[in-house]
Amino acid sequence: MLGLLVDTFGNFVREVYVPIEAIEAQVGFPEELRSLRDAIGHHLIPLLLLARTDRDFAQCEHDTIVTHCVTFARQRGATCDAAQEAAFRDYVGSFRPSLMQLDPALARLAKCEHGEFAALVDAAHTLVAADGVSRPEEVQFLTRLRGELGKLSAEA
Repeated sequence: MLGLLVDTFGNFVREVYVPIEAIEAQVGFPEELRSLRDAIGHHLIPLLLLARTDRDFAQCEHDTIVTHCVTFARQRGATCDAAQEAAFRDYVGSFRPSLMQLDPALARLAKCEHGEFAALVDAAHTLVAADGVSRPEEVQFLTRLRGELGKLSAEA
């Protein structure tokens, strides 16, 4: 059931994704942040794709993603001191994931505990409201997905 919900979330991100005309040269994930990437890459990619759907990446959206990812990584035991957090913050500001990176992230999410996926959905919900410009279909979809996750939790 969780796999189905993850797929539904992935389809939602694909539907709202707007490709950029010219993809700038991607800078690789900083080596000093490898443990952070391993802990949160599957959260970072869908959140960034979702944040960039309107081609505007507001500071409040950036901050929402960084806060979620750093908090989640620390909960998973990844080290993230102030210097690493600053480097990650810079990286998030310039990283533009491609839609091709979504499937591996979704595959990993499908294998996670549903509480982890629920945290990602909560972050996505916060993200779409962060800049004050929420599209009703996004809010409705994420609210419905939260409800389905709640049902899954109750069944477990």
